[in-house]
Amino acid sequence: MPIKNNFIGPKDLSIHYFMNGFSFCTHTKIDFVLSSPNDLSNFKNTLDEYFDYYPKASFASFSVLFFQSPSTFVPQQFFEESQTEQYLKLFKKTKETDHVVFDTLEGESNQVNLYTIPKGIKEALAQTDFHFKTSHYNTLLYKKIIALGSSNHFDHQVYIHIQNAAMDVFLRNKNQILFHNRFPVKNEDEFLYYLFFVVEQFDLKTEEFELIFLGKIPEFENFYKAANLYHNNCTYITEKEHYPKISLHHAPFLASYFY
Repeated sequence: MPIKNNFIGPKDLSIHYFMNGFSFCTHTKIDFVLSSPNDLSNFKNTLDEYFDYYPKASFASFSVLFFQSPSTFVPQQFFEESQTEQYLKLFKKTKETDHVVFDTLEGESNQVNLYTIPKGIKEALAQTDFHFKTSHYNTLLYKKIIALGSSNHFDHQVYIHIQNAAMDVFLRNKNQILFHNRFPVKNEDEFLYYLFFVVEQFDLKTEEFELIFLGKIPEFENFYKAANLYHNNCTYITEKEHYPKISLHHAPFLASYFY
């Protein structure tokens, strides 16, 4: 299956929303705005100021990628839209201020990715003159991993996506994602703890799996070195020579993605 990269184009604006702020991402620049998750008015005011500053003709397409919370996948054949909140109850507690949304992954994936977004963010976007496509970052990661294809040398592949204070783990066997989760990590010890937890839970032998990092980010170099101390089969998927600093974008590997 060919890899399709939906990167931000010259006329695209993508807002990447995190727990403690949001990044305005364009083809040439990233601006991060620090914000409290409870101060949704700051998002609305900053959004208004941004569009007041840039002429409307500056952009033709708009998107928002949500990073502020994890998500859960449901096989499309079992998914019922009327039961979205029930699915999420098994995964996380939904607040009254949350709005439940989902992304449908067609093709080989056949999954539905469920997550929540703050109602205040949804309302702020609706009040603009622009149509925003919305998606969750795990949707992008899932599509990316499936598109990369399976290995001819290893039975399993463990994909690691490191972001600010967290890591995403995907375990793949052939064309199937067997496991996915996001873990909080602050240092190398916590990183190795969760990595070995997954390896032990699935009884993976060293010669049976390849450890694949999405991106090679300078700020995360200590995590890469820690993994290499315990596993020889480590590779990296890099799409850019230089990634933005973590202060500008909390998930640098996905900083250039539009939708």
